[in-house]
Amino acid sequence: MKHYDLIVIGAGPGGTPAATAAAQFGKKVLLVDKRGEPGGECLFEGCIPSKILENAANRYAMLQNAAEFHIDLKGAPQIHWEQVIADKEALLQKRSQAALKQIEAMPTLDFLGGEAAFVDERTIEVNGERYAFDKAIVATGARAHIPPLQGEGVAHAWTNADIFKQTKLPEEIAFIGAGAISCELVQMFAKLGVKCHILERGPRILKRIDEEAALAVQKRMIEQGIDVILNVSFGEIEGKEGDFTIHYEQNGEQKNLKVPHLLIATGRAANVEGIGLEKAGVEFDRHGIKVDETLQTSQVHIYAVGDCAVGPKFAHWASYMAGIAIHNLFAPMKHKVEMGKLSWVLFSDPQIASVGLTEAGAAKAGIEVTVEKYDYSIDARAQIDKDAEGFIKFVIDKQSGVIRGVQVLSYDASSLSGEASLIVAAGMTPMQVMGTIHPHPTLTEGFGKLAQKIFFQSMMKRGR
Repeated sequence: MKHYDLIVIGAGPGGTPAATAAAQFGKKVLLVDKRGEPGGECLFEGCIPSKILENAANRYAMLQNAAEFHIDLKGAPQIHWEQVIADKEALLQKRSQAALKQIEAMPTLDFLGGEAAFVDERTIEVNGERYAFDKAIVATGARAHIPPLQGEGVAHAWTNADIFKQTKLPEEIAFIGAGAISCELVQMFAKLGVKCHILERGPRILKRIDEEAALAVQKRMIEQGIDVILNVSFGEIEGKEGDFTIHYEQNGEQKNLKVPHLLIATGRAANVEGIGLEKAGVEFDRHGIKVDETLQTSQVHIYAVGDCAVGPKFAHWASYMAGIAIHNLFAPMKHKVEMGKLSWVLFSDPQIASVGLTEAGAAKAGIEVTVEKYDYSIDARAQIDKDAEGFIKFVIDKQSGVIRGVQVLSYDASSLSGEASLIVAAGMTPMQVMGTIHPHPTLTEGFGKLAQKIFFQSMMKRGR
């Protein structure tokens, strides 16, 4: 039986960086993945394919809106969806193969395709063979969570894993759930001329996101012709691909919606079943593997990173966790994950970027804050681009004056997220942000202008 210093289960954005980092330190490592290809859900069914398709949809929408900039395009733009999907497949394979070559170039790192399961707390089994280890990292990711909806149609509905394989653009589609995945996809398809419906149990979309930003996206959806159906109680979902009927109640009235295509996106479920965690003595529940602030599980030599662990589910967070886990497994001093520095971007229209604390998060944590806002309606760059809806918010700790959170709503919030992340990670104050010279005219000027506004407000208060 082969023996390894470290075994990593799962070759996604958490597992692959962890395995390669350990190998670079000279550790003998086995990286196992059930696909037989590195990349994980993010590469094959998540953030990368969704952005490839979204990129095509956004460029298509730009052509349709060219007249707004006095550009006359003769004839209606056309999109060849099957070629977009072919490009997507080619890029995914290119990235996966590049990662595989990097793995194969490391002499102390072995890669194995197959489903891994713990036999006991020091042994796993893959393809009928057993492998011993000193330490292990579980990075098995997550999958689409299907809630207990009624009706035979539920089993025939698409998830994010299915939608990116469709070579033909659907003519009409309904989305159940109004979280991040649904909201990105529904706007993408709407830009391509697909008739779209989105159904949500709650009173608004994106219930876990800054309300002002979420409502701005909801307003844009309605302007794009998306049928936004809120405060829904679901009944049976009947039918199959090509002919679904969704029965639901809204405001006490029984309704139904007939659509040819249905996608369910109601959250993520950690991949914790079938990998023998019980035999290894690793504690978990339906939310994922239980880890402490150092990412250690209930077994001191086994760690968990990424979507399979209880906590946020983002590819970049998984990669960050990988670095923490490798350090803690092999270095004498422990590092803790810093949740207060977490950043993410929702590629909606307009986009939403968030770093650190929100106003609601601060209230929940009992932290007294002030919130200051820069409105993009007065911004030169936003006006030039004719998309001036949006804002930058600073969530400022009243006691220390440090910016504990930044939220951005803008058509290009993703490009602003890096500066927002640095502000929060460095624990900067508005005065320090004001000391940064921002080029003109750019959207990043908003950070400096907001800092100036806060400074002048404080000066006026002192002068009274």
